[in-house]
Amino acid sequence: MITPLYKIPADSFFRLHHVRSRFKADVEEVLLYVATSISNLEVNSKEEFDQELNNVLFNFKKNKTRTKKTIDNWRTEISTFFGFIQKNKDKLSASRTSVRLAKNQYLDEFFNYFLLTFQYPGGFIRSDYLAPLLQNKISFKPCPFVINVLIEGNKILEREMYITKEEFTYCALFDLRVTRDGVSPKEVAKLILKNRKKNVAYFHEYSQLKTTKGAFISKGDVERQAADILDYMVFANLLNHKGVGRYYYLNSENKNAINYHLKNKSLFNKYDKYLGKKKIDLKELAKIREDWFSYVNTPSNIIEFKPVLDDNNFDKLQILFEEYYKKSKGKAVRTKDIGDYGESLVLIHEILRTKEKSNRQHLINKIPTPLGVGFDIQSIEIKGLKRYIEVKTTRSKKAITQNRVHLTHNEWDSARTLGEKYFLYYLKVDEQHKKLFVIQNPAGQHKKGNVKIDDNFYLSFNNKAGKWQELMQIQ
Repeated sequence: MITPLYKIPADSFFRLHHVRSRFKADVEEVLLYVATSISNLEVNSKEEFDQELNNVLFNFKKNKTRTKKTIDNWRTEISTFFGFIQKNKDKLSASRTSVRLAKNQYLDEFFNYFLLTFQYPGGFIRSDYLAPLLQNKISFKPCPFVINVLIEGNKILEREMYITKEEFTYCALFDLRVTRDGVSPKEVAKLILKNRKKNVAYFHEYSQLKTTKGAFISKGDVERQAADILDYMVFANLLNHKGVGRYYYLNSENKNAINYHLKNKSLFNKYDKYLGKKKIDLKELAKIREDWFSYVNTPSNIIEFKPVLDDNNFDKLQILFEEYYKKSKGKAVRTKDIGDYGESLVLIHEILRTKEKSNRQHLINKIPTPLGVGFDIQSIEIKGLKRYIEVKTTRSKKAITQNRVHLTHNEWDSARTLGEKYFLYYLKVDEQHKKLFVIQNPAGQHKKGNVKIDDNFYLSFNNKAGKWQELMQIQ
Protein backbone atom coordinates (compact mmCIF):
# COMPACT_ATOMS: atom_id res chain seq x y z
CA MET A 1 0.00 0.00 0.00
CA ILE A 2 1.38 3.39 -1.03
CA THR A 3 1.51 6.01 1.72
CA PRO A 4 -0.23 9.27 0.69
CA LEU A 5 2.16 12.23 0.53
CA TYR A 6 1.30 15.75 1.64
CA LYS A 7 3.24 18.43 -0.21
CA ILE A 8 2.90 22.22 -0.10
CA PRO A 9 2.52 23.55 -3.68
CA ALA A 10 5.78 25.07 -4.93
CA ASP A 11 4.25 28.54 -5.30
CA SER A 12 3.00 28.44 -1.69
CA PHE A 13 6.14 27.15 0.02
CA PHE A 14 8.29 29.62 1.97
CA ARG A 15 10.54 28.65 4.85
CA LEU A 16 10.25 30.97 7.86
CA HIS A 17 13.65 31.00 9.47
CA HIS A 18 15.02 32.22 12.77
CA VAL A 19 18.25 31.70 14.63
CA ARG A 20 18.20 28.48 16.57
CA SER A 21 19.89 28.73 19.95
CA ARG A 22 23.09 26.73 20.13
CA PHE A 23 22.24 26.34 23.81
CA LYS A 24 18.66 25.11 23.16
CA ALA A 25 18.98 22.16 25.54
CA ASP A 26 20.07 24.53 28.32
CA VAL A 27 18.13 27.60 27.27
CA GLU A 28 16.39 28.40 30.58
CA GLU A 29 19.61 28.14 32.57
CA VAL A 30 21.53 30.25 30.06
CA LEU A 31 18.89 32.97 29.83
CA LEU A 32 18.58 33.32 33.59
CA TYR A 33 22.35 33.45 34.04
CA VAL A 34 22.84 35.96 31.23
CA ALA A 35 19.92 38.18 32.26
CA THR A 36 21.27 38.39 35.79
CA SER A 37 24.78 39.15 34.52
CA ILE A 38 23.76 41.67 31.86
CA SER A 39 21.76 43.60 34.45
CA ASN A 40 25.07 44.29 36.22
CA LEU A 41 26.75 45.75 33.14
CA GLU A 42 27.09 49.50 32.78
CA VAL A 43 25.89 51.44 29.75
CA ASN A 44 28.78 51.32 27.32
CA SER A 45 29.92 51.46 23.71
CA LYS A 46 29.11 48.42 21.58
CA GLU A 47 32.73 47.26 21.59
CA GLU A 48 33.08 47.51 25.38
CA PHE A 49 29.63 46.08 26.10
CA ASP A 50 30.20 43.12 23.76
CA GLN A 51 33.52 42.39 25.45
CA GLU A 52 31.96 42.48 28.91
CA LEU A 53 29.15 40.19 27.80
CA ASN A 54 31.64 37.80 26.20
CA ASN A 55 33.44 37.59 29.55
CA VAL A 56 30.12 36.72 31.19
CA LEU A 57 29.44 33.96 28.64
CA PHE A 58 32.93 32.48 28.95
CA ASN A 59 32.24 32.04 32.68
CA PHE A 60 29.08 29.99 32.14
CA LYS A 61 29.67 26.35 33.10
CA LYS A 62 32.04 24.74 30.55
CA ASN A 63 32.30 27.72 28.20
CA LYS A 64 35.91 28.50 29.16
CA THR A 65 37.05 25.93 26.58
CA ARG A 66 34.88 27.30 23.76
CA THR A 67 36.20 29.46 20.95
CA LYS A 68 35.60 33.21 20.73
CA LYS A 69 33.55 32.62 17.57
CA THR A 70 31.15 30.35 19.48
CA ILE A 71 30.81 32.89 22.28
CA ASP A 72 30.22 35.67 19.73
CA ASN A 73 27.42 33.57 18.23
CA TRP A 74 25.87 33.05 21.67
CA ARG A 75 26.01 36.78 22.34
CA THR A 76 24.39 37.65 19.02
CA GLU A 77 21.59 35.12 19.49
CA ILE A 78 20.82 36.29 23.02
CA SER A 79 20.87 39.98 22.14
CA THR A 80 18.94 39.81 18.85
CA PHE A 81 16.57 36.89 19.29
CA PHE A 82 15.61 37.35 22.93
CA GLY A 83 15.96 41.14 23.05
CA PHE A 84 18.29 41.28 26.05
CA ILE A 85 20.18 44.38 24.91
CA GLN A 86 18.83 47.86 24.21
CA LYS A 87 20.63 50.28 21.90
CA ASN A 88 20.37 54.03 22.42
CA LYS A 89 22.30 55.96 19.78
CA ASP A 90 25.84 54.54 20.03
CA LYS A 91 25.47 53.01 23.51
CA LEU A 92 24.29 49.56 24.63
CA SER A 93 22.63 48.63 27.92
CA ALA A 94 20.59 45.87 29.54
CA SER A 95 17.02 45.84 28.21
CA ARG A 96 13.81 45.90 30.23
CA THR A 97 13.36 42.24 29.28
CA SER A 98 16.68 41.13 30.79
CA VAL A 99 16.26 43.30 33.92
CA ARG A 100 12.76 41.92 34.54
CA LEU A 101 13.95 38.31 34.23
CA ALA A 102 16.95 38.99 36.47
CA LYS A 103 14.75 40.45 39.21
CA ASN A 104 11.67 38.23 38.95
CA GLN A 105 13.34 34.97 37.87
CA TYR A 106 10.04 33.74 36.43
CA LEU A 107 11.06 32.05 33.21
CA ASP A 108 7.47 31.20 32.29
CA GLU A 109 6.65 34.92 32.55
CA PHE A 110 9.70 35.73 30.39
CA PHE A 111 8.65 33.37 27.59
CA ASN A 112 5.12 34.81 27.61
CA TYR A 113 6.54 38.29 27.02
CA PHE A 114 8.82 36.88 24.33
CA LEU A 115 5.96 35.14 22.50
CA LEU A 116 3.71 38.19 22.81
CA THR A 117 5.87 40.11 20.32
CA PHE A 118 7.38 37.20 18.37
CA GLN A 119 6.31 37.56 14.74
CA TYR A 120 7.30 37.36 11.11
CA PRO A 121 8.56 39.84 9.96
CA GLY A 122 10.71 40.71 12.96
CA GLY A 123 13.97 42.48 13.78
CA PHE A 124 15.57 39.23 15.00
CA ILE A 125 15.92 38.19 11.34
CA ARG A 126 18.98 39.23 9.34
CA SER A 127 18.17 41.86 6.73
CA ASP A 128 19.15 39.63 3.78
CA TYR A 129 16.73 36.95 5.04
CA LEU A 130 14.10 39.49 5.99
CA ALA A 131 13.84 41.06 2.53
CA PRO A 132 12.45 37.94 0.75
CA LEU A 133 9.97 37.47 3.59
CA LEU A 134 8.67 41.02 3.05
CA GLN A 135 8.63 40.59 -0.72
CA ASN A 136 6.31 37.63 -0.16
CA LYS A 137 3.97 39.79 2.00
CA ILE A 138 4.28 37.51 5.03
CA SER A 139 2.59 38.71 8.21
CA PHE A 140 2.28 35.97 10.83
CA LYS A 141 2.19 35.70 14.61
CA PRO A 142 2.74 32.04 15.58
CA CYS A 143 1.70 31.95 19.25
CA PRO A 144 -1.99 32.95 19.03
CA PHE A 145 -2.29 30.99 15.79
CA VAL A 146 -1.17 27.72 17.43
CA ILE A 147 -3.48 28.35 20.39
CA ASN A 148 -6.43 28.86 18.03
CA VAL A 149 -5.60 25.74 16.00
CA LEU A 150 -5.79 23.68 19.18
CA ILE A 151 -8.97 25.40 20.37
CA GLU A 152 -10.66 24.70 17.02
CA GLY A 153 -9.34 21.14 17.01
CA ASN A 154 -10.75 20.56 20.48
CA LYS A 155 -14.16 21.68 19.21
CA ILE A 156 -14.04 19.40 16.18
CA LEU A 157 -12.89 16.34 18.12
CA GLU A 158 -14.88 17.15 21.27
CA ARG A 159 -11.75 16.16 23.15
CA GLU A 160 -8.17 17.35 23.50
CA MET A 161 -6.29 17.80 20.23
CA TYR A 162 -2.50 17.69 19.93
CA ILE A 163 -0.21 19.14 17.29
CA THR A 164 3.27 17.97 16.26
CA LYS A 165 6.21 20.01 15.01
CA GLU A 166 5.83 18.20 11.67
CA GLU A 167 2.18 19.21 11.33
CA PHE A 168 2.88 22.79 12.37
CA THR A 169 5.72 23.05 9.85
CA TYR A 170 3.91 21.83 6.74
CA CYS A 171 0.30 22.75 7.49
CA ALA A 172 1.02 26.30 8.66
CA LEU A 173 4.50 27.72 9.27
CA PHE A 174 5.97 27.16 5.78
CA ASP A 175 2.75 27.63 3.79
CA LEU A 176 2.15 31.07 2.30
CA ARG A 177 -1.57 30.33 2.17
CA VAL A 178 -1.42 30.64 5.97
CA THR A 179 1.39 33.12 6.63
CA ARG A 180 0.52 35.48 3.76
CA ASP A 181 -3.06 34.81 2.69
CA GLY A 182 -4.59 34.28 6.12
CA VAL A 183 -6.00 30.74 5.99
CA SER A 184 -7.69 30.39 9.37
CA PRO A 185 -6.64 28.26 12.36
CA LYS A 186 -9.92 26.33 11.97
CA GLU A 187 -9.03 25.34 8.41
CA VAL A 188 -5.54 24.31 9.51
CA ALA A 189 -6.99 22.20 12.33
CA LYS A 190 -9.30 20.49 9.81
CA LEU A 191 -6.36 19.87 7.46
CA ILE A 192 -4.23 18.31 10.18
CA LEU A 193 -7.03 15.98 11.28
CA LYS A 194 -7.82 15.04 7.66
CA ASN A 195 -4.15 14.21 7.05
CA ARG A 196 -4.11 12.00 10.15
CA LYS A 197 -7.12 10.05 8.91
CA LYS A 198 -5.33 9.47 5.61
CA ASN A 199 -2.12 8.60 7.47
CA VAL A 200 -0.14 10.90 5.17
CA ALA A 201 3.62 11.34 5.13
CA TYR A 202 4.90 14.91 4.93
CA PHE A 203 7.22 15.78 2.03
CA HIS A 204 10.28 17.75 3.15
CA GLU A 205 12.70 17.89 0.19
CA TYR A 206 11.72 21.27 -1.23
CA SER A 207 14.04 23.00 -3.69
CA GLN A 208 14.37 26.01 -1.37
CA LEU A 209 15.91 23.74 1.26
CA LYS A 210 18.96 22.62 -0.71
CA THR A 211 22.40 23.43 0.67
CA THR A 212 25.04 25.21 -1.42
CA LYS A 213 26.40 21.76 -2.30
CA GLY A 214 23.04 20.69 -3.71
CA ALA A 215 22.00 18.30 -0.93
CA PHE A 216 18.72 18.57 0.96
CA ILE A 217 18.87 19.53 4.62
CA SER A 218 17.66 16.89 7.06
CA LYS A 219 14.01 16.54 8.02
CA GLY A 220 14.93 17.49 11.60
CA ASP A 221 16.53 20.73 10.40
CA VAL A 222 13.46 21.54 8.30
CA GLU A 223 11.17 21.23 11.32
CA ARG A 224 13.36 22.80 13.99
CA GLN A 225 11.84 26.29 13.77
CA ALA A 226 8.39 24.87 14.47
CA ALA A 227 9.83 22.80 17.31
CA ASP A 228 11.44 25.89 18.84
CA ILE A 229 8.19 27.86 18.80
CA LEU A 230 6.21 24.99 20.33
CA ASP A 231 8.89 24.42 22.98
CA TYR A 232 8.90 28.11 23.91
CA MET A 233 5.13 27.86 24.32
CA VAL A 234 5.72 24.94 26.71
CA PHE A 235 8.23 27.04 28.67
CA ALA A 236 5.53 29.74 28.88
CA ASN A 237 3.06 27.17 30.28
CA LEU A 238 0.75 27.78 27.31
CA LEU A 239 1.21 24.20 26.09
CA ASN A 240 1.86 20.83 27.67
CA HIS A 241 3.81 18.15 25.87
CA LYS A 242 3.98 14.37 25.87
CA GLY A 243 6.33 11.91 24.25
CA VAL A 244 9.46 14.01 24.94
CA GLY A 245 8.05 17.04 23.17
CA ARG A 246 6.49 15.17 20.26
CA TYR A 247 2.84 15.90 21.02
CA TYR A 248 1.82 19.40 22.10
CA TYR A 249 -1.50 20.12 23.84
CA LEU A 250 -3.16 23.29 25.06
CA ASN A 251 -2.56 23.92 28.77
CA SER A 252 -6.18 24.76 29.54
CA GLU A 253 -5.39 25.54 33.18
CA ASN A 254 -3.45 28.64 32.15
CA LYS A 255 -6.54 30.46 30.89
CA ASN A 256 -5.47 33.98 31.85
CA ALA A 257 -2.26 33.96 29.81
CA ILE A 258 -3.89 32.12 26.89
CA ASN A 259 -6.72 34.65 26.70
CA TYR A 260 -4.25 37.54 26.87
CA HIS A 261 -2.37 36.19 23.84
CA LEU A 262 -5.62 35.68 21.94
CA LYS A 263 -6.71 39.26 22.60
CA ASN A 264 -3.34 40.80 21.67
CA LYS A 265 -2.69 39.90 18.05
CA SER A 266 -1.28 43.28 17.02
CA LEU A 267 1.88 43.24 14.90
CA PHE A 268 4.93 45.50 14.72
CA ASN A 269 4.10 47.66 11.70
CA LYS A 270 7.34 49.44 10.77
CA TYR A 271 7.96 46.83 8.03
CA ASP A 272 4.51 47.20 6.45
CA LYS A 273 5.62 49.70 3.80
CA TYR A 274 7.99 47.07 2.37
CA LEU A 275 5.40 44.29 2.05
CA GLY A 276 5.22 43.19 -1.60
CA LYS A 277 8.04 45.44 -2.81
CA LYS A 278 10.33 43.82 -5.38
CA LYS A 279 13.40 45.87 -4.45
CA ILE A 280 14.23 46.53 -0.80
CA ASP A 281 17.27 48.41 0.51
CA LEU A 282 18.86 46.21 3.21
CA LYS A 283 20.35 49.26 4.90
CA GLU A 284 16.86 50.65 5.39
CA LEU A 285 15.76 47.41 7.04
CA ALA A 286 18.78 47.52 9.35
CA LYS A 287 17.77 51.00 10.54
CA ILE A 288 14.41 49.66 11.74
CA ARG A 289 16.08 47.25 14.18
CA GLU A 290 16.34 49.83 16.97
CA ASP A 291 12.59 50.40 16.72
CA TRP A 292 12.06 46.65 16.83
CA PHE A 293 14.03 46.23 20.06
CA SER A 294 12.16 49.14 21.60
CA TYR A 295 8.91 47.41 20.59
CA VAL A 296 9.76 44.04 22.13
CA ASN A 297 10.88 45.72 25.34
CA THR A 298 7.79 47.91 25.74
CA PRO A 299 5.24 45.50 27.32
CA SER A 300 5.37 45.42 31.11
CA ASN A 301 3.31 44.71 34.24
CA ILE A 302 1.08 42.16 32.52
CA ILE A 303 -0.74 40.54 35.43
CA GLU A 304 -1.91 37.62 33.29
CA PHE A 305 1.69 36.48 32.82
CA LYS A 306 2.59 36.44 36.51
CA PRO A 307 2.45 32.98 38.12
CA VAL A 308 -0.39 32.46 40.57
CA LEU A 309 -1.71 29.63 42.69
CA ASP A 310 -4.21 27.42 40.91
CA ASP A 311 -7.82 27.64 42.12
CA ASN A 312 -7.54 24.47 44.18
CA ASN A 313 -4.47 25.65 46.12
CA PHE A 314 -5.91 29.14 46.50
CA ASP A 315 -9.08 27.71 48.05
CA LYS A 316 -7.03 25.60 50.43
CA LEU A 317 -4.95 28.60 51.44
CA GLN A 318 -8.11 30.58 52.13
CA ILE A 319 -9.31 27.78 54.41
CA LEU A 320 -5.95 27.81 56.22
CA PHE A 321 -6.08 31.57 56.67
CA GLU A 322 -9.61 31.46 57.98
CA GLU A 323 -8.78 28.60 60.34
CA TYR A 324 -5.91 30.47 61.97
CA TYR A 325 -6.81 34.12 61.55
CA LYS A 326 -10.58 34.55 61.49
CA LYS A 327 -11.01 34.52 65.25
CA SER A 328 -8.32 37.12 65.82
CA LYS A 329 -9.08 39.36 62.83
CA GLY A 330 -12.83 38.87 62.70
CA LYS A 331 -12.90 38.79 58.88
CA ALA A 332 -12.42 36.44 55.97
CA VAL A 333 -9.25 36.45 53.89
CA ARG A 334 -9.07 38.63 50.77
CA THR A 335 -7.04 37.92 47.66
CA LYS A 336 -4.65 40.83 48.29
CA ASP A 337 -3.90 39.49 51.79
CA ILE A 338 -2.27 36.44 50.25
CA GLY A 339 0.38 38.01 48.04
CA ASP A 340 2.12 36.67 44.95
CA TYR A 341 2.89 33.10 43.95
CA GLY A 342 6.13 32.47 45.86
CA GLU A 343 4.97 34.36 48.93
CA SER A 344 1.72 32.36 48.95
CA LEU A 345 3.61 29.06 48.97
CA VAL A 346 5.87 30.28 51.77
CA LEU A 347 2.86 31.46 53.79
CA ILE A 348 1.45 27.93 53.54
CA HIS A 349 4.85 26.52 54.52
CA GLU A 350 5.12 28.76 57.58
CA ILE A 351 1.61 27.96 58.83
CA LEU A 352 2.22 24.24 58.43
CA ARG A 353 5.74 24.46 59.91
CA THR A 354 4.39 25.89 63.17
CA LYS A 355 0.97 24.21 63.14
CA GLU A 356 1.53 21.71 65.95
CA LYS A 357 3.98 23.77 67.99
CA SER A 358 2.43 27.20 68.47
CA ASN A 359 -0.87 29.00 68.92
CA ARG A 360 0.57 32.24 67.49
CA GLN A 361 -0.15 31.62 63.78
CA HIS A 362 -2.16 34.87 63.70
CA LEU A 363 1.22 36.63 63.73
CA ILE A 364 2.21 35.06 60.39
CA ASN A 365 1.38 37.73 57.82
CA LYS A 366 2.19 39.03 54.38
CA ILE A 367 3.68 42.51 54.78
CA PRO A 368 2.17 45.03 52.33
CA THR A 369 4.78 46.14 49.78
CA PRO A 370 4.19 49.91 50.29
CA LEU A 371 5.46 49.61 53.87
CA GLY A 372 8.96 48.99 52.48
CA VAL A 373 10.21 47.12 55.55
CA GLY A 374 12.70 45.00 53.60
CA PHE A 375 10.98 41.62 53.93
CA ASP A 376 7.83 39.95 52.59
CA ILE A 377 6.53 37.88 55.49
CA GLN A 378 6.52 38.19 59.26
CA SER A 379 6.51 34.73 60.80
CA ILE A 380 7.26 33.20 64.17
CA GLU A 381 9.83 31.07 65.93
CA ILE A 382 8.72 28.27 68.20
CA LYS A 383 10.35 29.97 71.21
CA GLY A 384 8.26 33.11 70.99
CA LEU A 385 10.53 35.14 68.71
CA LYS A 386 9.63 36.58 65.32
CA ARG A 387 11.08 35.51 61.98
CA TYR A 388 11.36 38.05 59.12
CA ILE A 389 11.37 36.41 55.70
CA GLU A 390 12.33 37.73 52.27
CA VAL A 391 11.06 35.38 49.53
CA LYS A 392 12.81 34.94 46.19
CA THR A 393 11.34 32.53 43.66
CA THR A 394 12.65 30.98 40.44
CA ARG A 395 10.15 29.24 38.15
CA SER A 396 11.20 27.12 35.17
CA LYS A 397 10.36 23.88 33.38
CA LYS A 398 13.72 22.27 34.12
CA ALA A 399 15.66 22.42 37.36
CA ILE A 400 17.86 25.54 37.59
CA THR A 401 21.26 25.10 39.22
CA GLN A 402 22.42 28.68 39.72
CA ASN A 403 22.02 30.21 43.19
CA ARG A 404 21.74 33.92 42.50
CA VAL A 405 19.01 36.41 43.41
CA HIS A 406 18.47 40.16 43.38
CA LEU A 407 17.86 42.14 46.57
CA THR A 408 16.95 45.77 46.96
CA HIS A 409 19.11 48.15 48.98
CA ASN A 410 16.36 48.19 51.61
CA GLU A 411 16.23 44.36 51.82
CA TRP A 412 19.98 44.12 52.37
CA ASP A 413 19.84 46.87 55.01
CA SER A 414 17.11 44.92 56.81
CA ALA A 415 19.20 41.75 56.59
CA ARG A 416 22.11 43.52 58.27
CA THR A 417 19.91 45.18 60.90
CA LEU A 418 17.84 42.15 61.88
CA GLY A 419 20.73 39.66 61.82
CA GLU A 420 19.67 36.22 63.13
CA LYS A 421 15.98 37.14 62.86
CA TYR A 422 16.23 37.74 59.10
CA PHE A 423 15.75 34.79 56.71
CA LEU A 424 16.14 34.55 52.95
CA TYR A 425 13.88 31.85 51.48
CA TYR A 426 14.97 30.88 47.98
CA LEU A 427 12.18 28.85 46.36
CA LYS A 428 12.94 26.87 43.21
CA VAL A 429 9.89 25.62 41.33
CA ASP A 430 10.20 23.38 38.29
CA GLU A 431 8.10 20.71 36.59
CA GLN A 432 9.13 18.05 39.10
CA HIS A 433 9.91 19.77 42.41
CA LYS A 434 9.39 22.69 44.77
CA LYS A 435 12.60 23.11 46.74
CA LEU A 436 13.27 25.66 49.46
CA PHE A 437 16.75 26.88 50.45
CA VAL A 438 16.70 28.76 53.76
CA ILE A 439 19.46 31.18 54.71
CA GLN A 440 19.31 32.52 58.26
CA ASN A 441 21.18 35.79 58.69
CA PRO A 442 22.48 36.27 55.12
CA ALA A 443 24.56 39.25 56.32
CA GLY A 444 26.30 36.95 58.80
CA GLN A 445 26.84 34.36 56.07
CA HIS A 446 28.34 37.13 53.96
CA LYS A 447 30.97 37.70 56.64
CA LYS A 448 31.75 33.97 56.61
CA GLY A 449 32.25 34.04 52.83
CA ASN A 450 29.26 31.81 52.04
CA VAL A 451 27.30 34.70 50.53
CA LYS A 452 28.56 37.28 48.03
CA ILE A 453 26.78 40.48 47.10
CA ASP A 454 27.86 42.95 44.43
CA ASP A 455 27.35 46.68 44.04
CA ASN A 456 23.99 46.10 42.32
CA PHE A 457 22.77 43.88 45.17
CA TYR A 458 22.85 40.63 43.23
CA LEU A 459 23.41 38.01 45.89
CA SER A 460 25.00 34.62 45.19
CA PHE A 461 25.52 31.86 47.73
CA ASN A 462 26.94 28.38 48.19
CA ASN A 463 25.32 25.41 49.92
CA LYS A 464 27.12 26.20 53.19
CA ALA A 465 25.07 29.40 53.51
CA GLY A 466 21.89 27.55 54.52
CA LYS A 467 19.89 24.36 54.19
CA TRP A 468 17.61 22.80 51.63
CA GLN A 469 14.21 21.98 53.08
CA GLU A 470 11.10 20.27 51.86
CA LEU A 471 8.47 22.85 51.02
CA MET A 472 5.47 21.98 53.16
CA GLN A 473 2.28 21.97 51.11
CA ILE A 474 -1.41 21.49 51.75
CA GLN A 475 -2.48 17.94 50.99
